[in-house]
Amino acid sequence: MYLPIDSERRSALQVVRDTTLHSRFLGRPVVLEVVLPPGYDPAAPTRYPVLYLNDGQDLRRLRLPATLRQLYRQRQLEPFVLVAIHAHERIQEYGTAAQPDYLGRGSRAGRYTEFVLHELLAHVRQHYYVSSDPNQTVYAGFSLGGLTAFDFVWHHPEVATRAGAFSGSFWWRRRAIEDGYTDADRIMHRLVRARPAYLDHRFWLQTGTLDETNDRNHNGIIDSIEDTLDLMAVLVRQGLPDARIRYVEVAGGRHNQHTWGHLLPDFLHWAFGTPGTRPPLPVLQVDKSPLTSPWTNRQRLNRRRHHGSKVFSQYLEASVQPIAPMSSFLRPVAGQYNEYYDTYISLVPEGTDPLVQLQQQPQVLRRLISHLTDEQALFAYAPEKWSIKEMLVHILDTERIFAYRALRIARGDQQPLAGFDQDEYVPLSGANDRTLESILKEYDTVRAATLSLFESFQPGAYDRMGVASGFPVSVRALTFILPGHEAHHLHILQERYLPHLPA
Repeated sequence: MYLPIDSERRSALQVVRDTTLHSRFLGRPVVLEVVLPPGYDPAAPTRYPVLYLNDGQDLRRLRLPATLRQLYRQRQLEPFVLVAIHAHERIQEYGTAAQPDYLGRGSRAGRYTEFVLHELLAHVRQHYYVSSDPNQTVYAGFSLGGLTAFDFVWHHPEVATRAGAFSGSFWWRRRAIEDGYTDADRIMHRLVRARPAYLDHRFWLQTGTLDETNDRNHNGIIDSIEDTLDLMAVLVRQGLPDARIRYVEVAGGRHNQHTWGHLLPDFLHWAFGTPGTRPPLPVLQVDKSPLTSPWTNRQRLNRRRHHGSKVFSQYLEASVQPIAPMSSFLRPVAGQYNEYYDTYISLVPEGTDPLVQLQQQPQVLRRLISHLTDEQALFAYAPEKWSIKEMLVHILDTERIFAYRALRIARGDQQPLAGFDQDEYVPLSGANDRTLESILKEYDTVRAATLSLFESFQPGAYDRMGVASGFPVSVRALTFILPGHEAHHLHILQERYLPHLPA
């Protein structure tokens, strides 16, 4: 529910959980977490600037309230109101409003944009003392949420003129790589080319040198960085002044909340910094990964496409920041799971957020099998072994059951949970009678639900213990077992299935 702020609490940062907004466009309630600045006064002479932030459920994983408290104490920021919007079906609701991608993802992004335009803004302005001035309104997000924020601000400068995109999904495209993709298939780049820049626009864009490993044109630049640099070049060609783009590239930065949380002070100062102050420099250590060092080399940077743009020469060197390896999502310890699962947990690399691995695995799986025919997906590498379709349905069954276990345990349920026999489940699944595409669609739906569930857990829930299959297990262990289980089967798929497929 909406909670009014009493006068005794106005001297400190306040986080208000607002559950009163129901969207007609989305057909569901929308949860907001609204962060009010110290000294928030709904009777102040002027209304507060406002930041709308996608993926609001990650507020604490980003350490955002703590970051704001520190920046306010240091007087680095002008007071503003933060509206963090919890995600739901982010794979369908986030994207570009005009068009879904080649797999139909982002099919509800147009509705999400209508929700923001016609419901969210009105609700926030009614209940909180925020400005309606577009130059006082900022919209930001992470990954797909960053693409959504950029798309919204580009097309609606009458509402908001500034956008921030952390590791923005500017790869969003109309055609698969294997179907003859060219750079002209990138949807956001095409949308930017379709209209001139609005001169009050300002954009803050960030990438990490370890955001991914894909390099589709084999030019030594990972795709996420190249797509962002290309978008910046298009913005300049459309008339946006160089000074209205800030680009931050993070040496060793990964596609996760740990990296993004470290860069929030730079973004927040860019958006709401106190005049006369400098953005705080993060105290970070360089990730010693061999994938990082080439990006810190000036000659390598100068070989990039469009390197002649003033935008790159103005921001590139100054904005490269080293970052510490991720360690914020603690791994489960002995006693929190049956030793049988050690193999799966070991397939979540040290320093990796298991939820990020779950988020990235659908793309890996699609790259491996989306080109297969239904007949090829019936292939089994040995007698009595599962077909590819059966293996996929087994992954889905396991994910549903383990997510259910996590839900029960996270809610404090101490009743022992029964195991299941995978060899009995698979023959009764009817997997081989289904199309491969129908299984992949179900896979996307299940994964979105799993991520939504785990991202909803409060930090204390992850170490709650229960009993499943006769052994103690924690929510934290289940969070690691799920991506590890899928990684195990993807490894088998690559080693035992794909090399031996019939023509």
